[in-house]
Amino acid sequence: MPKRIILHVDLNSFFATAEQQTNPSLRGKPVGILKAIGRTCVIAASVEAKKYGVKTGMAAFEAKKLCSAIILLPADFDKYADITYRFINICKTYSPTCEVFSLDECFIDISETEKFFNGALACAFEIKDRLKSEIGDFMTCSIGISHNRLLAKLASSQIKPDGLFTITEDNALEILDQSDLLDVCGLGFGLYTHLVGLGIDNFPKLRLCSLYFLNKHFGSYWSLHLYNVSRGIDNSPVMPLAEIPDAKSVSRTYTTHRLLTKKEEILKLMRNLCEETANKARQMNLCGRYVGLALRSSQKSYWGHRTLKTYIDDGKRLFDLCCQISQSWPIDHVRFCGVTLGMLTKNQYLPIPLLPSDKRQLDLMSTIDRINKRFGDYTIFPAQLLGMDIVRPEVNGYFGDRKFRLNFLRNN
Repeated sequence: MPKRIILHVDLNSFFATAEQQTNPSLRGKPVGILKAIGRTCVIAASVEAKKYGVKTGMAAFEAKKLCSAIILLPADFDKYADITYRFINICKTYSPTCEVFSLDECFIDISETEKFFNGALACAFEIKDRLKSEIGDFMTCSIGISHNRLLAKLASSQIKPDGLFTITEDNALEILDQSDLLDVCGLGFGLYTHLVGLGIDNFPKLRLCSLYFLNKHFGSYWSLHLYNVSRGIDNSPVMPLAEIPDAKSVSRTYTTHRLLTKKEEILKLMRNLCEETANKARQMNLCGRYVGLALRSSQKSYWGHRTLKTYIDDGKRLFDLCCQISQSWPIDHVRFCGVTLGMLTKNQYLPIPLLPSDKRQLDLMSTIDRINKRFGDYTIFPAQLLGMDIVRPEVNGYFGDRKFRLNFLRNN
């Protein structure tokens, strides 16, 4: 079997750099991106902010302590999505086997196509040049080259920003041994904590563990995973968008930055999340007949669901069902709300509207979707949401819904 050649392309400090690209006055300055106005979590930091120690997931007040000059901006998700589409289109020209790993990351298997671009290095440099010429001169990416996905992603993290690094079979173990356990994709905090608890805090120690020992402590699946990761082994394929399985459910959750005590504002949030969930389904050309609702206060949680006989993709109907589910709940002091639409299928199975009022509603919903797609989310929205800070779609790879984004990108 011929050796694979995988590129991992990672846009540097994506959200913050996108703002600096479109607003040159921000270039060279520390910038932090918040989910929205009033939110306190930094979801992205510019290269300049990172030099002060500002990190993704940090509270805004902590970022201010580290860097008093940091400029905090609300996220502009429409802008980021537009750049992502152009980024993906660049990557797809180098191989049909291109996996969108998140909104700012792609894996490209160029094993069969690198010969048309004068090799992997030339291919990588061309991607960097096109990123600047086709998206913006301030946009940079780090690219890792290796013979599997695991090592290609690790390679892209070696030099940032604007780096290019190759991991071969000759230097793979050396690079792994210089890396922290959490530096490797697929080794999360839970596994890390368990490993450290066993006295295994680096890759050389993990490599000394037998499969029997690992199986005893982690089970058959994770033992083999850890055994392979410690040796740089990864046979997983690069998965093009067309091969991504259909979503089984769509959902939207939201944790408020203050306690909601008025029933009216709680219902507004619920309606908002119903619109978000239904919109996700429609964008993927899906509909569902399972409705779930979760509400949580600081002391108690509530959960309920309904299974329907017919499929829906309408935010208003979803909201009406959520109101029925929560009818007996004491709706006050809410901090968290989540809405789910499950048992999904293609929207060709939606019942054909027979009544004129149902047909008007379907036509109205389709028209609103087209307007919002052209002019931006919530250009038109339910009057019930007037007077509130509308919860908008999240597209960030860490905080958002990756399955939705990938299904959406595949269908569009």
